[in-house]
Amino acid sequence: MTTTRSRLLASLATGLVAASAAVAHAQPDPKFAYGKQDDVKDVKDVTWTAKAEGGLIITSGNSRSTTLTGSASGERKDKDNKLALVVTGNYARATTRLVNDANGNKLIDMGELTESTATSARNASAQARYDRFLSEKNSLYLTALGAIDTPAGKDFQGGVQLGYSRGLVKTENHEVLAEVGYDLSYLNLTAGGETTIHSARAFAGYKGKLTAATALEASLEGLFNLNSLAIAGQNADALGATRVNANTALTTSLSSKISLSVSFAAKFNQFRTPLGPVGGLPFADGNVHLNDRLDTISKVSLIVKFL
Repeated sequence: MTTTRSRLLASLATGLVAASAAVAHAQPDPKFAYGKQDDVKDVKDVTWTAKAEGGLIITSGNSRSTTLTGSASGERKDKDNKLALVVTGNYARATTRLVNDANGNKLIDMGELTESTATSARNASAQARYDRFLSEKNSLYLTALGAIDTPAGKDFQGGVQLGYSRGLVKTENHEVLAEVGYDLSYLNLTAGGETTIHSARAFAGYKGKLTAATALEASLEGLFNLNSLAIAGQNADALGATRVNANTALTTSLSSKISLSVSFAAKFNQFRTPLGPVGGLPFADGNVHLNDRLDTISKVSLIVKFL
């Protein structure tokens, strides 16, 4: 009984760690968030809001891992302005057993079982966005971004965005917004090399109610490089390093207490950069491994309200 219980607890801990590691890789849930005049139309004085959250999972024994996640956000509003700040960070490290069936007998003999400890997530990001509302449908925006993602081979990536935002459609159940502007990004790779990217930015977002119980949020952002790039032996001409970010989330109420949420996020980067060191070891000269162009996150959540 004790052995069975130990195995059940180890399996449960492993499942929690796997779920946490997935969250550590993920960005925040897809959300149609932008600066809209409705956010400040009822604000008479300057208002501030802030919140923070964090999580820690540590397992030892048969399953050994550490997962740490945290985020914080804040907003400042007055009748014509909105400033929003979001900071997130994730760290995950785990030890797993590896088998090398060297003699091919399909059995684990002495010396064929080893362990490997690796960091699967170590990233942090910060974003600050300022919106100046000119009218109900028109506004100007300025955004500053910064991020590090060691497993992805990025020591630092950051920059600024600025441009014009316009509400295109606004009804009781549907809302469509578009933004155009300029994006300046700086990239510093773990494998060595740095570059600056000048891009034209285009964004479109939709938020609406499909039925009384179902809501849909979706957004699409395109960043089209205007200059040529050369970094770590990789080259791209103008429009050869296009980046596309897509998010969508569908939420439906199954009852007054239970809701189902399905979301999907995709990040496409046409310009592939070299991976950084793996397990603390760099790649040998001439042995170059490139990042995948497409990263996706699919998520299904059951939301239960107890009170």
